[in-house]
Amino acid sequence: MKKQFVALLLWVALLGLTGSPATASTNEQTPFTKTEMEKFITDYPNFIQWLSKRNSRFESLHSPWLMAGMRYDKEFTARLAENKWDPDRFFYLLNHINTGLLLTASEKMEAEAKARMEQDRKEMQTQSDQQQQEMRQRTKDDNQEMQKQMAAHQAQIRANPYIPPQEKQRILAQMNQANLPASGAETAGQITEEQNRWFAAQEREIRANPFMHPMQRQQALQQIRQARQFQQQHTAAGQPDGPRFRSQEDMQKEMRNQHQEWFRNQKQSLQANQFIPPAQKQEMLKQLAASETQFNASLEPQPIPSIIPSAEKTLIEANQQKLMGIIFGEAKP
Repeated sequence: MKKQFVALLLWVALLGLTGSPATASTNEQTPFTKTEMEKFITDYPNFIQWLSKRNSRFESLHSPWLMAGMRYDKEFTARLAENKWDPDRFFYLLNHINTGLLLTASEKMEAEAKARMEQDRKEMQTQSDQQQQEMRQRTKDDNQEMQKQMAAHQAQIRANPYIPPQEKQRILAQMNQANLPASGAETAGQITEEQNRWFAAQEREIRANPFMHPMQRQQALQQIRQARQFQQQHTAAGQPDGPRFRSQEDMQKEMRNQHQEWFRNQKQSLQANQFIPPAQKQEMLKQLAASETQFNASLEPQPIPSIIPSAEKTLIEANQQKLMGIIFGEAKP
């Protein structure tokens, strides 16, 4: 199959590079029909057999580029005419069929590659989740063991007759204070809460500062928002749940959200700027909106124009196995 696909690539490249007059004439051809394709499937093996009597390489190699070289062979074009084929039409079908086979094979390979990537992502995520679960269980077991050891040590201190009662109370209080935190998740949550309080306090101080220029105030608040966003992402990456292996769609969605936030902040900054004349501000907002629209459009999947008519591609896909057989296999009449 790999040899066939390589041959298909070489064949399409040959047709694209020859620049023969046949290529120019086929540009004016209309899309082939189902009847024409059926006739091509029926007649092509007969032509291979006829050509193999002149040159055994046709039958032994089944090389489509050898067939392309027969475009201006008078005997072969006469043979085509005997079988009710216009030479331009026959080679138009040959060119488009091989191009369609290449497109179909390429699309199949791309779909398989995407499926493998998604499967790998899911397996990596499953493996990561399992590792995190095992780590949480080990942490829990270690905490329980340390709690047991701590309880045994405290029991020894309470039962020690040589330690004064007040000293026992002080030692036990210190041991309780130095005991393990509740859990990693709670600790991370406390850190995040403290960070949010600090950012909120900074924003209140900036807004309440009467000596700060409005533009400078907006810039400072923007910096605070960016720092908060960065810290949230950084903290989320270190959560005990472990990393999340995101799909391409998730990454595109995150990129879209980040740019939407950027456009929103830019718009707010412009609207709050008291030193830009109203007419100029309206023009700048209009340009910003146009840029946002253009950016959003660039993120949408763009259809790739086919180099052959869609009706032809549909027929080729429906007859792919037959076409691969007669062009690259041991086709017999």
